[in-house]
Amino acid sequence: MTEYQFSPSELDFQTKCKRCFYVNKKFSIKSDKGPPRVFSSLDSKQKPYYKEINTKDWCEGLPDGSFVTSKELPGKITSEGLVDNKKRKFKLTGNPDIVIRLKDGGYAIYDFKTTNYSAKKAENYKYQLESYAQILSSPGKLSKPTPKLTPIKQMGIIQFSPSEITNHTKKDHNMKFNVAFVELQRNEKDFKNHITNLIDLLENPKIPPFSDDCNSCQFTEVNSNL
Repeated sequence: MTEYQFSPSELDFQTKCKRCFYVNKKFSIKSDKGPPRVFSSLDSKQKPYYKEINTKDWCEGLPDGSFVTSKELPGKITSEGLVDNKKRKFKLTGNPDIVIRLKDGGYAIYDFKTTNYSAKKAENYKYQLESYAQILSSPGKLSKPTPKLTPIKQMGIIQFSPSEITNHTKKDHNMKFNVAFVELQRNEKDFKNHITNLIDLLENPKIPPFSDDCNSCQFTEVNSNL
């Protein structure tokens, strides 16, 4: 039986256009549109700072907790034994952003996003974070085994919104960020429905039609002969 492979990061935005998701997964054709590199740079500077600080002091709405260290959690993790609503096997593999051990027991999964504050926008990442919850609940093994970390008691997005430049020199400028936490509710049933619909899509021999709302559809039309 085929075991379908998904990365958590592709289960939200990349599934908005069925055609682009289909041709990427089936034919490895994609527009290579990704977030600007500056966001990765911001993320790489944020994590080392916050790793040494109790989560309750990051911003309002976060409980007591601390980072799960790299000694406990490999950089890349994978699942094992997952099936959709039709008993078709699938595997999730990715690099989690932030996994927190809660002081009162259990774990939390968070993600940093540099964006204007929007609770609605945070919902765009619900499948990505639920994917990591699924992996940590049903862990597999790559070069290193993925640890089982349960229960996952909280998921959410920590949004950083640029506010103002506070001071500067000729070599650097300091900027203030507003920060807010948006909690995302776990919904395993909805997640499994989403995966089932994606596998249904991939098993259909007919390529989905172009979407008028997707700029990448034009890219795949020009750069492929499907």
